[in-house]
Amino acid sequence: MKLVYEIKEGGAVVWRCYDYGTEAGIPETIEECPVTELAPYAFSAHMEERLLERGIREGRLRLWDSDGGFPYDSACFSDSAKADADTGALISFEDVELPPALTGAVLTAVSLPSLLRKIGAYAFYNCSRLQTISFYGGLIDLGAGLFTGCHAIKELVLRLDGTGVSCLREILIEVPEKLTVSLEGSVNAKLIFPEFFEESVENTPARILVIHTHGSGMNFRNCFYDRKFDFRAYDACFYHAKAEEDFDTVLEMTMARLMYPAGLLPENRAAYEAWLQAHAGQAVEKAVSGRDMEALEYLAEYFLKKKKTGDAMQGQPEDILEHAVSLAAERGFPEGVSFLMDMLYRCRAETDGDTEGLKSADAAAEAGCTETKAKRFEL
Repeated sequence: MKLVYEIKEGGAVVWRCYDYGTEAGIPETIEECPVTELAPYAFSAHMEERLLERGIREGRLRLWDSDGGFPYDSACFSDSAKADADTGALISFEDVELPPALTGAVLTAVSLPSLLRKIGAYAFYNCSRLQTISFYGGLIDLGAGLFTGCHAIKELVLRLDGTGVSCLREILIEVPEKLTVSLEGSVNAKLIFPEFFEESVENTPARILVIHTHGSGMNFRNCFYDRKFDFRAYDACFYHAKAEEDFDTVLEMTMARLMYPAGLLPENRAAYEAWLQAHAGQAVEKAVSGRDMEALEYLAEYFLKKKKTGDAMQGQPEDILEHAVSLAAERGFPEGVSFLMDMLYRCRAETDGDTEGLKSADAAAEAGCTETKAKRFEL
């Protein structure tokens, strides 16, 4: 990867990225200076090239090479390329051999550095294939129209420090589509934010426009206090999702909160579990269809727990697991078949009171899980 950048107030400002791939990983430092800012239109194909050219003529912009060129790698330039041999500042991009610019529809994922504080206006304008954004809680200044034309974003990965403060709400408001948010660092959680959209309705007698908001997404996007995410407020909005969202979205929200229960109060856990118990069979079908082993493991353990406690469910655990085994076999999912057969055996051993068989099954299951997980979720 190669970057066009400038040094400003002790920090590096990234103006352009060049690479042959589709994912951009911005480095933590350039010229031993922390990367603190993305320039306006940095990843947009609509940046005016004259801005780059002017910066080059003024000697402000330089070229950084991830392969170790400092401040530029002469191998990147042809004989006719122009650069200041002392400072490395580019004088002209004419005949410079660079990879394609990571802009517009080329970009699919971006990972931002921990000390980034500002993103300029329209930095991702019309990045129509951008799907994943990773960033840190220290990001505080977001420019206008940041994600205009970015309708493919699906996932945000936020790494929080001990304060829990972030600009997550501002980004969520900018992106109305359904999003999966993974919180890492001081808090580990997975959250689903449903989509929303706003409609302007004319009130002719009053000569005003009334904004109508559709979907429950805005309710969940307002679950912040003092720039910190409020898990209790998020869980309290669950009834909105049940009333307004489709089944798949509610299932994703339920599974995410139960499998990653950060800040989940007992009464809110009960609400999620009640919904899951009423849709247990459908939940297993979705996990098998999506080949989601993590969800299958959670659901199977959950069924065994509920069988022991005698809680009411949609169907008997044995019947649900039998159907899941058949479905996994039909879908060509051998890993799922093997796991579900084992869980079905454990469930039947529990029913028949076969304590020895249950112990051996538990030991085998524990041995099989040791390398892949260390209880990624809580029951």
